[in-house]
Amino acid sequence: MKPTYVYPGTFSPPTFGHLSIVCQAAVIFPELIILCSSNSEKKDVWFSPDECKVLWATYALPKNVIIMTQTEFKSLSVKNSDITIIRGLRNSDDLEQEKRVMLLNRNQFGIKKYFYIFGPDKNMDISSSRVRQESTNLNLKNLSKQVSPLIISALLEKVLQAKNVFLVVGRPGSGKSTFMKMLCLINPNNHWVNIDDFNQQLKPLLVKKFGEEDLIRVALKDEKRMKKVIAKPWFELLINSLNGVPVGSNIFIEIAYGLQADKLMFRFVGGKIIYIGCSDENQNLERVISRGTPQLVEFIKKIPGREETIKITQRYRLTTSYINTDCSLEALNEKTKKINNLILGGTKNAYNL
Repeated sequence: MKPTYVYPGTFSPPTFGHLSIVCQAAVIFPELIILCSSNSEKKDVWFSPDECKVLWATYALPKNVIIMTQTEFKSLSVKNSDITIIRGLRNSDDLEQEKRVMLLNRNQFGIKKYFYIFGPDKNMDISSSRVRQESTNLNLKNLSKQVSPLIISALLEKVLQAKNVFLVVGRPGSGKSTFMKMLCLINPNNHWVNIDDFNQQLKPLLVKKFGEEDLIRVALKDEKRMKKVIAKPWFELLINSLNGVPVGSNIFIEIAYGLQADKLMFRFVGGKIIYIGCSDENQNLERVISRGTPQLVEFIKKIPGREETIKITQRYRLTTSYINTDCSLEALNEKTKKINNLILGGTKNAYNL
């Protein structure tokens, strides 16, 4: 039998630390199996092996890497003597733990071959247990440095006891607010976190800092200075809003600029994206001008349109649904009903309406 190289773990959830070990091992071995296993000694496990297999698929893995559960691996009938276990090490504490793992596997399963890989220093503090703790505390900025956006989605849904957490993006005048109002009317379990409300709450702080300066001009021309003032209170408002969402909700976080290159808000609120927009950019312009907000025209140019959104979401492996609002209110309401039914039905696929 040929040697079988296995990287086992509960991976609840798989982190960038785990990913770095996989990528290093994939260069060394002809084929690597990520084995999503269970461990009765670990009590604080958030995801089953089947769920962890799905979470691993949110990473761009090398082509010679296969993800399996214990049940699937057992069906291969691999002899234990042919197995080489791959393990990752961060520090000397891990070495002590590995001694126990080696003895257990030798005594119970007859596995004697191991290959150890040290992870990069930048991942030294990353662990699944820390990720779970950061999620519980809604430390969104820290989470973005440890796991993929779609894993953040799964973590937030677990912590908030939500059915779904979506990031809603799109240019001014695209009909996001109209869509969200319809969606919340259709189903009381749909909860809209409207970031525009934050702007009003933060306005006194901005006025105190910038005085009589035009805040729109500051946002367009001196955004770094504005971000320095509002970043911390903005995140506090977001966390407070999320904590206030009823259990069992579908949460829709509307951040128009969520895919903007210098924002990329999916790093903090997850990778399940709903893009709402007009197929014709001129229609966005006409809408913001006709409703008496021509100052928003400059923001339209900064926020990604549909084509750019497709590129961004593919690059970061996000799940994205597209809602075209080039239609009457009646037609948009029908689309909203279809979307609500898809969400209620538990569909995991993106949709295009």
